[in-house]
Amino acid sequence: MDDPWVMYYVVRKDVPLTVEHAMALAGAAAVRCRDRFADDPDHREAFAAWHERPRKVALRASAGELERFGGVLLETEAGPTLRALPPCRRSSAPEHLAALRPYTDPPRKGALEAPGARPALRFVTREGVLRTTGKAMAQAGHAALLAAEELAPRHPEAFAAWRAAGCPAVLEVVDAERWEAVRADPDAVVVADAGLTQVAPGTETVAALPPR
Repeated sequence: MDDPWVMYYVVRKDVPLTVEHAMALAGAAAVRCRDRFADDPDHREAFAAWHERPRKVALRASAGELERFGGVLLETEAGPTLRALPPCRRSSAPEHLAALRPYTDPPRKGALEAPGARPALRFVTREGVLRTTGKAMAQAGHAALLAAEELAPRHPEAFAAWRAAGCPAVLEVVDAERWEAVRADPDAVVVADAGLTQVAPGTETVAALPPR
């Protein structure tokens, strides 16, 4: 039986987010969670095992439920909004985590916009590829971690400033021609999805470019 390692996002269901804001929060949370816990003796082995197949799942929670978890907490103008939890086996997720429903929300009216901080990591995707906000968040987490791992050694000052700013991000939605140009950029990292949900295996979902 498949029992993957999973980094869970716990997201307040009463805080409406644009896709851009949700992706920015998810990317920042994934990087900050790894930065904080990957070398912690209590989590080192879990992060090493999870790195081989870094699955992420977003779950919906009330404000009260959000308070029950540890990990890394990100806030918006609405207050505490999202937590990223160090990876665990799906089978070992605590009962109060396993009871939460998937965050499959579509973009909502009146949603909070991303604050526009700089320097920002740049996410790029194509219209229609990411069908739900939760899926977009998982892909943004993948992209941000790839960028921090593969691009930071080439752009140490930019990534140091980005981390100091809280790991913000912006989103660009592009057409097919622009996408091909982005994915060919030597400074881009591109996420190819495993195809477990919503898209076919190998679908390229999100690219990330260095902060600026």
